[in-house]
Amino acid sequence: MITIWTLVKKDLLRDARHPWGLVVFMIIPVLTAVIVSLVFSPQADIQKNVRIDLAVLDCDDDFLSRTLRSMSGQGQAAQNVRLHFVDTEQEGIRLVERRKVSAFVVLPENLTADLLDGTATRLTLYKNPAQAILPKIVEEGLLVVCIGVSQALNLMQPELKAVRDMFERDTMPDALEVGQVASKSVERLRTVEPYLFPPLIQFRTIDASEYVSSTGAGDEKTEDPNS
Repeated sequence: MITIWTLVKKDLLRDARHPWGLVVFMIIPVLTAVIVSLVFSPQADIQKNVRIDLAVLDCDDDFLSRTLRSMSGQGQAAQNVRLHFVDTEQEGIRLVERRKVSAFVVLPENLTADLLDGTATRLTLYKNPAQAILPKIVEEGLLVVCIGVSQALNLMQPELKAVRDMFERDTMPDALEVGQVASKSVERLRTVEPYLFPPLIQFRTIDASEYVSSTGAGDEKTEDPNS
């Protein structure tokens, strides 16, 4: 015990001569905790103060790319993400270089067609090197979106193709066709319902006779009250 205290005392005396390293080392986790709380805090007033500027170049302009763009304008994402649509890749890169945006995303041509046909595609992300936290949030968010889109296509690729075809028509689809697509979509979603909405509590109903036989209560001898 004396040896341990001697070593600790020696380290403290050495750090006391150069305290700035210890101070910086202690401030880093505090700053990290503050930034994380600002980004993920459930309080609405704090979340409104976090704003991610994201430049987007949509070279696809099709069903899936428009869906991804609309997702960013709904719910909490609409308060925390501000999109800047650009016409060229050079324009988006200039916004990153001038530190006007935290990141720049390029949606490639034929994105929707390639995904619906099962062809691999790629999104391009440019991150602002002057920022450390916000570009990482964009990167992780895009990764989650890519995984979600991939799994949705694996599950409902034929139905998504049908929905896209209906959107591309100049005339309204008939009610029967819409109903068939909706019915098939519901049937496919039911196959993954236990994974999307797992029950917290499960109930099982059994007959009284089954319970008695499983516990062995019926084998117990009745006690004679006169004994």
